[in-house]
Amino acid sequence: MLTATTAALAQDLATGVQIGTYEWRPEVDQVIWSAELMRIYGVQQAPRSENEFGALIHPEDRLRVEAETASYLSSDLASYSHSFRILRPDGSVRVILDRAAIDRDDAGRVVLMRGVNIDVTEESHLLYTVDDRLRASEQRYRKLFEAIDSGFCVVEVRLDAAGEGTDTRTDYRVVEANPAFFASTGFPPAIMGAWLRKAAPGLEEHWFESYGGVARTGRPIRFENHSEFLGRWFDVYAFPFEDPGDPRVAILFTDISERKRQEERTQLLVDEVNHRSKNTLGMVLAIARLSADSGGPGFLDRFGARLRALSASHDLLVRDQWRRVDLANLIQTQLSPFVDRTGQRVKLDGPPLELNDLATKALGMAFHELASNAAKYGALSNDAGHIAVSWTVEDDGTARPQMKLVWLEKDGPPVAAPTRKGFGTTVTTQMVESDTNGTVGIDYAPEGLAWRVSCPTHEVLA
Repeated sequence: MLTATTAALAQDLATGVQIGTYEWRPEVDQVIWSAELMRIYGVQQAPRSENEFGALIHPEDRLRVEAETASYLSSDLASYSHSFRILRPDGSVRVILDRAAIDRDDAGRVVLMRGVNIDVTEESHLLYTVDDRLRASEQRYRKLFEAIDSGFCVVEVRLDAAGEGTDTRTDYRVVEANPAFFASTGFPPAIMGAWLRKAAPGLEEHWFESYGGVARTGRPIRFENHSEFLGRWFDVYAFPFEDPGDPRVAILFTDISERKRQEERTQLLVDEVNHRSKNTLGMVLAIARLSADSGGPGFLDRFGARLRALSASHDLLVRDQWRRVDLANLIQTQLSPFVDRTGQRVKLDGPPLELNDLATKALGMAFHELASNAAKYGALSNDAGHIAVSWTVEDDGTARPQMKLVWLEKDGPPVAAPTRKGFGTTVTTQMVESDTNGTVGIDYAPEGLAWRVSCPTHEVLA
């Protein structure tokens, strides 16, 4: 007679499910099988003992089934259920669900085990297919997870750290992370699972507050922030991992340090352009005022020529991104409007020197004024005159080595000192001295003008 459990299962016979019944009396090792059970196992007669039954179990499951059966016999359970594979005589493998009730005598000894075997091969194949799909899905997820260029991690947030020493502030630890997480943060793999207040004590408070807020409210956040501890900028999107109240937060982030550095460089460049523009405008206004103060006709010509000289210096600065200008190149550029071939009328002699932007503009204007004066009254006003420009760097052992430059005109008309000081004198003396922190000397010797400059190298050289 079947128990209520086996009787209920036997109702499945009407649906075509293969179900067989059995009885086993362990004390006498007597086995009784129904005809349906023999058809399931593919045998003509029931096994005569538990050992013969064990021979029908798949070899890979046999030891496990024996151990489970022994545990059922030694327990006080009233029923049991387990599954295993069988190997039928024709070589086919089936999957069996075994359920039984256990009858015991007054001493607790098992006297009878009555149960059913259900052939669940088709159902198990379906489960195996689902498992395979889940494993394939997990593998795809893992490949995608590890292939993401952006950092991604899942953290467990501890909102109430009471009982963890005296520090009760919000804390969190990384429980899952992709390779880009470690590359983007610089954290070592050993950080996994460690509470960060202890593992990374220098990490800024705002990270704990941000992720704690997501775990507490269940609302995602997007922000950019800098970590002095990690030395990087991050663009972060943090969102609750599952339901509100779940202590886990998922974090997708990108290292934007290079972009921030570029933004800082751009802002510095804009500030520098503004500063230099103001300086240039100031110089233009000074040129305009002093050109007008010179009086006489030709103001626009004088003003335009001086602006072109300033523009030529600017062109040289722009070519090298306002960092430095070669001194010889600056002289040649400023003299080129006044002499066709500077190599025959102008001789340059000196070591390679690179001027900073302020010295470039000041000396460039001075060279223009000197060349303009030489073309009108000096060495370039006839066919025989020439100009020699030489420079040196003199180090007398002090902390202030000097750049010394000499402009010397020869074989031009006799020179006489000007009766009044005009724009040219202002540019070649006051402006140069002011912008180079140097000293200027002018000698109006009859045989030719001599203009000398001495200034600290750290004030003029790039």
